[in-house]
Amino acid sequence: MPSNIYTQDNQHPDRYRPEGYAWGFLRPGGRWLSVLGSHWECIPLPESPEDAVRPGVVMVIDGKPDTYTLAKVRREGRSIFAVLEAVETYTPQLKK
Repeated sequence: MPSNIYTQDNQHPDRYRPEGYAWGFLRPGGRWLSVLGSHWECIPLPESPEDAVRPGVVMVIDGKPDTYTLAKVRREGRSIFAVLEAVETYTPQLKK
């Protein structure tokens, strides 16, 4: 069940790139990035951080929106991403 977050082009060069950039959830002190949709499909990892797709959904924990982290990552498996460098964070706002 592919998501509508990422390109569905299986020939896209970012689809199977071993290293690149992705938005996901990184726990303080953690070294693994959790990327939405990665358990369903092979997530594209672009070479440029500007090309990484930030999901338009909000993860809420204890009533507060969770922070997304843009990181340079290495693919360690289909849905396992080792963080090489944290680049930026973004905390979405809840709509009232």
